[in-house]
Amino acid sequence: MLVEFKVNNFRSIKDTATFSMLTSSKDEENYFPVRDYNLLRSSIVYGANASGKSNLLRAMAFMGRLVLNRYKIMQSTDLLPHDPYRLSIETENESSTFEIVFFIDEIKYRYGFETDSEVVYSEWLFADEKGKEAKLFFRDSEESSYVNPNKFKEGYDFFNKKDEKIKIAKNQLFIWKCDQSDGEISKAILGWFNQFNMIDGMDHNGYINFTMKKMEDEVFRKKIIDLVKTADIGIDDIQIDEEEMSVDVINGLPFTDAFKTELFNKGAMKSISLNTIHQKFDQDGEVVGNVVFELNEDESKGTKKFFAMSAPILDTLQHGKILIIDELDASLHPILTQHLIKLFHDEKINKEKAQLIFATHDTNLLKPELFRRDQIWLTEKDQYGATNIYSLAQFKNVRKQEDFEKQYIQGKYGAIPYLGKFEF
Repeated sequence: MLVEFKVNNFRSIKDTATFSMLTSSKDEENYFPVRDYNLLRSSIVYGANASGKSNLLRAMAFMGRLVLNRYKIMQSTDLLPHDPYRLSIETENESSTFEIVFFIDEIKYRYGFETDSEVVYSEWLFADEKGKEAKLFFRDSEESSYVNPNKFKEGYDFFNKKDEKIKIAKNQLFIWKCDQSDGEISKAILGWFNQFNMIDGMDHNGYINFTMKKMEDEVFRKKIIDLVKTADIGIDDIQIDEEEMSVDVINGLPFTDAFKTELFNKGAMKSISLNTIHQKFDQDGEVVGNVVFELNEDESKGTKKFFAMSAPILDTLQHGKILIIDELDASLHPILTQHLIKLFHDEKINKEKAQLIFATHDTNLLKPELFRRDQIWLTEKDQYGATNIYSLAQFKNVRKQEDFEKQYIQGKYGAIPYLGKFEF
């Protein structure tokens, strides 16, 4: 469960930006309690094109990928990914900082680091079990470091008490080393980051494979079909068809004959297609049979996207994960988008405290009956191209039943494009 995220000097974000899933208004609904905290079930991010709303989500995803070492930093000479704010001489060659606060069961953790392309300058982990934060470890490339000998025993073996330094390569995260030594806390933290996923709503090809994989589970397949049926897009069933590849197709593959033979022997030389089943009617409106459509060829972009997103959304709800979506509304009708959001707001469906964070341009969603004020976030660039991030709850004069959409379009909250005059 995500509590708070901070980032600075990343892409268009120059100064420290803070994003929170804590309730900060007295509005009702759309939250769940954890210990003495109330956390939001969803948050929505608005802003003009190139204002930085996607960069906020990318910063979250970037931190997750680095913690899980998706970039494969193995050798001491490997470069860390680094994408600083490049529109200022103050920051273009400086480090970036990321920090995240989250719950694992009833324990609240605060973890963060500061890096550039070569060095992890600092890294820290704190744990709060009963309302008081304890330092588990703190690492600094120039100052003294610390590892808690009682509360973080898994990392104490790597701590040189005499020099007050942690024994680790300068381009490595300490959390990796503790996990590799089978550390219980570090393993739990990496497990949490595995529940922290981002998808691009503009490119459903990036997650269609996940949905197809989940379709192999008959129980989950039925859940996908049930969700797709609620969208009123005329699909009665969805099937996966496997066919042996033709000789011509196999011969056209850019592989050696030996490799093709190996794939064929393993049963991998098959083409897989997704087919949707639609009912067929006679002149009296009676069902007389079914018609098979090939999903990729015959269905609309919106239908393909809704289907592709169904598995990530259902998986998130089922396991209490956190799902970040950039451009959730792309190719979807506003009512369909609302339908997906309400799955997270429904306590009977979202029993595992899953959270949804997404960026959009769809102002139809700016309704007080759908979102609380503290669920609505806005991004705006200043005159120097740097992103500012703020919540609607930070405005003192916004009532909870206000027409958010109207006021936003009129520019009351900022975060809209200011257009110049064009003439030939």
